[in-house]
Amino acid sequence: MKPSKSIIPTAALCGLSLLSSATQVSAQDVNSPAVPPASPPAPGSGVAFSDGELDQYVKAALAIQQIQQDSAVPESDKQAKIAAAVQQAGLTPEKFNQIALASQSDPALQQRIQAVAGKLQEHDAAVNGTPEI
Repeated sequence: MKPSKSIIPTAALCGLSLLSSATQVSAQDVNSPAVPPASPPAPGSGVAFSDGELDQYVKAALAIQQIQQDSAVPESDKQAKIAAAVQQAGLTPEKFNQIALASQSDPALQQRIQAVAGKLQEHDAAVNGTPEI
């Protein structure tokens, strides 16, 4: 059995809508050893995430949502695809979990994530010529 990691995408985005509620997803990371999920930082602990990290987080969350909703992907393949999506976005599963957990108790971080998501949606709409909803 391959080691598994827990990925918690609190920024599960629906199409062009803003962030929705938290969902827990199990994912297997085939390239690194098993590590317990990051523990949530205490409120006010001063954990800061760069805009680049939040951009990567939102991209990973969007990719995870697409994988979860894709009925053509067998359930048995989704875990590996989710782990790959997090890595392709440029984050480790640990960093993804750290951001996800911190955002659950930090309204300011939630707002920053929503702002990043909005910018990505605007950019995608401009690039793809898709009207915003």
